[in-house]
Amino acid sequence: MSIAENIKKLREYYNLSQKELAEIAGVTNKAVSTWETGNNEPRMGAIQKISEHFHIKKSDIIEDFGWKSFYGINNENNNDDKLQNLSPENREKALEYIHLLNMLENKQAIEKDNNLDFRKEA
Repeated sequence: MSIAENIKKLREYYNLSQKELAEIAGVTNKAVSTWETGNNEPRMGAIQKISEHFHIKKSDIIEDFGWKSFYGINNENNNDDKLQNLSPENREKALEYIHLLNMLENKQAIEKDNNLDFRKEA
């Protein structure tokens, strides 16, 4: 998968509009649209902002199949094989559950960062 597909999957994973992702990346929603269609690629500064916001590695955005990390799928742990052994219905349920757990962890990490930022300002 390309950067375009990774960005689109990331945005859909977090249920964001292109405008919302654009605000996170510090660009226009038109820029996000061109990234997702593959007509343009984001600059490293935008990738950095996205990776910091979602607590993911830049490589998750840049590398082929980087989107797997959004779902907690890591080739090193052979999770792909485990998912392939499930029926399509159960595979979908497992991915949805992984998605929900990751969203919870990311939300907690963001809240923790926000609390630390708040304490610095006080």
